[in-house]
Amino acid sequence: MTIFVSNIRREAARILFNLRTSTNNSIKLSIMRHQSTSFLPKRVLIVTKVSRFKFERLREPDIDESLFKIRLLERGSNYDSMLANHEKNKIVERKLVDTLEKRNIEYKITNRFTIEQAHFDWADLIIAVGGDGTFLLGANLIIDNKKPILGINSDPDSSEGYLMLDRRYTDDIPKIFELMNAGDYEVVMRTRIRVTIQGEKNQIWQPTFHMHEKNHIVGQSNYQVNSNKVSDSDSQVSDQRKLPWLALNEVFIGEALSAKTSLLEIRIDDEENYHKFKSSGLCVSTGTGSSAWYKAINSLTPQTVKEILNVASPTSKYTDKEIDKISNDYNNSLQFLSDDVRMSYAIRDIILNDIWPLPKTMKPRAFCNRLTIRSHCYDAGLVLDGGIGVPFNIGSIAILETHPDDALRTIKLPN
Repeated sequence: MTIFVSNIRREAARILFNLRTSTNNSIKLSIMRHQSTSFLPKRVLIVTKVSRFKFERLREPDIDESLFKIRLLERGSNYDSMLANHEKNKIVERKLVDTLEKRNIEYKITNRFTIEQAHFDWADLIIAVGGDGTFLLGANLIIDNKKPILGINSDPDSSEGYLMLDRRYTDDIPKIFELMNAGDYEVVMRTRIRVTIQGEKNQIWQPTFHMHEKNHIVGQSNYQVNSNKVSDSDSQVSDQRKLPWLALNEVFIGEALSAKTSLLEIRIDDEENYHKFKSSGLCVSTGTGSSAWYKAINSLTPQTVKEILNVASPTSKYTDKEIDKISNDYNNSLQFLSDDVRMSYAIRDIILNDIWPLPKTMKPRAFCNRLTIRSHCYDAGLVLDGGIGVPFNIGSIAILETHPDDALRTIKLPN
């Protein structure tokens, strides 16, 4: 018990030290900017959100609207609210189309069910209409650092839209093109993660999947955009597969069944040896993603902070306001810059005991430039940005790294 308390005290002291040094250096994301020139696209690809209403309707295409409404109510869903949110998205989409037509700009409209790589090759600007999920869908399929992307938040009242333009542009879409034409914008280069998988051919060349496919939408084909799919009889298939998508937020690796323990090995940067561990999965994040799932995994609640401080210093008293500030400052310090070339991995719910101690040379969360992961899982997936998934089972190896040529060119307008 004495050792445990001592460890807790040391950890609390470390946290407090980090907070003192970090609060004076608050991190502002997306600081890599470039001098902008006049830009008016000729061809725009609009990537639109599939609303919850549309999604549910696709699941039951053969029933009339009255029966559909009854079934939604039976499942506890609010039909009127879902329809209203769907219409909000369509209104913004129509405003964008009207703006493009008035400026004689060619456009195509797609969504996660109709998307094709050829659409992205055709366009010279990608515009995501929806929320961050729609933005990520578009970002995954931009394969270089030349083609720009911006996002219009179709429902800023219910979606923060961290990656989207300020809400003022939702109501004034023509202003977007006026500012770009005037050169009054900034280019933000966001680091992305490249993934290469190695292993047995019949393992690493399995078909990819999209997380939305788990809902079995009637009449929709599998998500196989540029998936490198090959036949089992192809003798030219390599035992190495470079995934054609780039992760803007994070790459997550773990067993498909969340209640099942994930057994993985990692090798950090140029280390010679792997570290084996059991956990609820591994999250590898960019600076852009450090404010998303990565932050949620590593954040400390005020309750946790309070309990640590009580163990570390039982006689000290902290007000709720002080504890809230410590918690918020620490959680905010987890974020790092969107143009940082490093990744940061976080092992979620790592299992530690006498049989599975934490190796002295390994940290459960740390920065790295290259990460090699070997799977000992039986039904696992490697998922990019919570959307595109690749089977990743026993014997397969994934190499995660970043390259300047893979950075995402995003357009930022004045707020």
